[in-house]
Amino acid sequence: MSGTCPVCSAEQSLSLLCSRCCDRLERDLGDVASIVADLDVALSKMSRIGNAGPGGLARERTPINVGAMNAADDLQNTLTTWARDVVSEHLSTPAPPGPSVHAAFALLRHIDAIRRHPAVVELVDEVTDAIHQARRAVDRPADRIYLGVCMVPTPDEEGRDVTCLEEVWAKPGASETVCKVCGVTHEVRDRRAWLLKKSEDYLFGVKEASEMMGEVGGITVTQASIRGYIKRGKIAYHTGTMIRLGDLLEVIVGEGERKAS
Repeated sequence: MSGTCPVCSAEQSLSLLCSRCCDRLERDLGDVASIVADLDVALSKMSRIGNAGPGGLARERTPINVGAMNAADDLQNTLTTWARDVVSEHLSTPAPPGPSVHAAFALLRHIDAIRRHPAVVELVDEVTDAIHQARRAVDRPADRIYLGVCMVPTPDEEGRDVTCLEEVWAKPGASETVCKVCGVTHEVRDRRAWLLKKSEDYLFGVKEASEMMGEVGGITVTQASIRGYIKRGKIAYHTGTMIRLGDLLEVIVGEGERKAS
């Protein structure tokens, strides 16, 4: 008895998922643990952010690493949803750390069930897309500067304004960059100032604050300088050893204005 693979249409007995598609799915699922680890690194700064700032939409309060955050959430939701669908014992087996990794392992253990799943096309499409988007979120060229999410309203096919949520990146030394989705040109200096403004109510440790000022704002301020500001009473700790980024920015801007005058 002959048939075709429901995903790639290759000849396959009993119309099951073919061995080539199975191999690709297994490779992607096997990469989930390392992808999740990379996403954790990308989100590590966000996990240290306080909630002292005003309310608003999540993407408005968190312009930094929103792509990694969305990719991690989508990966977890997609993998756990399909794992519960495929695995009859509802993931009751011992779990490696992290729901995404656990779900990926569960799916790997039930490849035969996936081959016969009535919705195998949707399963493979959604799972592989979520993994590829997560991989893309952490697979950024080293020679690029992250400038946050575009956030520019652009008209869709029906003329309605839709906020562009594509991440904006620029080459080092560039004065401007173009969003690859909506085509809007962004001034690098303005984007950096916008990112710092959006982040001013977040709380960071001294090391993270120094890195944020350099990587996001292009402003060099050493950890020793920050500790000096704290010692002289120009900046106060808010929670334990955490400082408000806006307080640091205010001190730096004030010093720059005094030097200029």
